[in-house]
Amino acid sequence: MAQNNTSVDKTIDIEAVAGLKYDKVRLVVEPGSVVRLRLVNADEMIHNLLVVKPGTRENVVKQAEAMGAEGVEAGFVPESPNVLVSTPLLDPGEEASVIFEVPDREATYPYVCTYPAHGMVMYGAIYATRNPDELPPLDEDPNIPEPVLNEMAASNAMHPYPMEMPTITRLFMPESSPAAIAVGMEKDQSYNWDAGYGFLRYAWDGGYIDASKQWDAKAHEVAELEGEIYYRNTTGFPFRVGHQDSVPRPSFQGYRMVDGYPQFKYRMGEIVVRELILPADTTPGFRIEYRLENVEQPIWYDLSTNDNLRVAVSKGTREADTVKLTPKEAEEFSIAFISEK
Repeated sequence: MAQNNTSVDKTIDIEAVAGLKYDKVRLVVEPGSVVRLRLVNADEMIHNLLVVKPGTRENVVKQAEAMGAEGVEAGFVPESPNVLVSTPLLDPGEEASVIFEVPDREATYPYVCTYPAHGMVMYGAIYATRNPDELPPLDEDPNIPEPVLNEMAASNAMHPYPMEMPTITRLFMPESSPAAIAVGMEKDQSYNWDAGYGFLRYAWDGGYIDASKQWDAKAHEVAELEGEIYYRNTTGFPFRVGHQDSVPRPSFQGYRMVDGYPQFKYRMGEIVVRELILPADTTPGFRIEYRLENVEQPIWYDLSTNDNLRVAVSKGTREADTVKLTPKEAEEFSIAFISEK
């Protein structure tokens, strides 16, 4: 395992998702490169990720299963020369990264969750190859779990898994930083929240995403939106603290799931913000529910957006395209954006 100061050629985000699955089941890397694998546990169960030598996945899984009660302390990572890198066990909402120094020969390196009863179905494959166009078709790949292949065959949208809303996916999105988070909501509403900058980028109506170009992680392809964007953030980070021209720099702290939807957490200095986005009663539209802690100064929120949107706020005083909130009002308030097209 490489040290933290090793130069990284590529970072790949992987999510552990519901149903004993990773959101990416095939990765493609250059032989001899250095890759950071960042695992985010978006499920409600404990997961890990091990990269193992070619052809050894099943043996490593059996070794992990045999660890019994002692496996918890060891993260269900067996002492085996076949284990190349591994994350610790991650509780829901946690994340961890490992650095994988890819050997300089073409081969297929399995990655797998070795928590008990997970390893026989929760895995994927890292292809170290100089010829990615020569890989087998994704839906015929023998290194992909059979349940995933079956679900792909049943999906008309070419998602590896049937899309049940709400759902959340971390992947490359149009007009966003690499830390974009796509969320599919009920009522055919979806949005893109950019964790790199700490704010909602845009929302669209009519479907979710076609991420078929990303499931095998061949390149930094962006997902394609299914539907039409009706809301765009035209101002950037919307909060102002203390003065109307004082824009804080947010620090993203992750998210937790609330009734199937992510509640994002970030800080503005000492102020803690929790942001939950839900479909509005009238669609196309959505509402944002905010909870703020440690507020000691007035807060302004910039409501500027594209035309043909109706904006409603639950508290505060409207001032043109902003709303001003007292520290008390800012503790809990909501904003709704409704399309009037």
